[in-house]
Amino acid sequence: MTKKIDCISVGDIQTNCWLYLLEGELTDSGESNSKSCIIIDPGDEAELILNRLKELNWIPSGIFLTHGHFDHLSALPKLLVGLKKTFDGLEPKIGIHRKDAHYLGKNSLAVHQAGFAAVGGNPAYVETLFNSLPEADIVFEEGDTAGPFKVLHLPGHTPGSAGFFDEKGDILFTGDTLFNGDWGRTDLPGGSEAQIKQSLRRILSLKGKIMVLPGHGPASTIEAETGLLKYL
Repeated sequence: MTKKIDCISVGDIQTNCWLYLLEGELTDSGESNSKSCIIIDPGDEAELILNRLKELNWIPSGIFLTHGHFDHLSALPKLLVGLKKTFDGLEPKIGIHRKDAHYLGKNSLAVHQAGFAAVGGNPAYVETLFNSLPEADIVFEEGDTAGPFKVLHLPGHTPGSAGFFDEKGDILFTGDTLFNGDWGRTDLPGGSEAQIKQSLRRILSLKGKIMVLPGHGPASTIEAETGLLKYL
């Protein structure tokens, strides 16, 4: 990873929780003096995420979710409490695409339980993961600007799956839409194989030396993943 990106693998499913340092003024040595960052997909282990932030001395100004599945957001309740205590009342804004906003808020437990039940899982398992989930502060739409990112609506894994594309930095956070050598499942509620293939074709048509930072597994590049086009 570069000096402006850090990754913490969290939870039983080893979700990538990304920390992305925002640009600031350059010092005499050419380094950015910024300490502000964005957290992407805090899926679990809030204490681990907090400790990494303290080690780096980075202060989150936003928490962005690539989609609403539990393994990408279940750290939120404890993380928000910890951030407020650690950073003197800090309350970073939570952003998610409009079509996945129902995965947050007061009715979200039932939504996640239904998702588990739909694939033969035990809905009671979800209760061990969730405290009351907050509502979204920011509801994204296609083409929105969020910090350094352009929001790309990439449905298929979920209806509101989104990518966060730093066009200036040639960096794309793809969530569970595109992995290194693979793509996300579509058999969960709201999933669509046709839509995810369309989203993948869109991603793989992007030009430039773009780094792909997925929701699980190692990083890749658009160039390295173009071989997937033959399956689409």
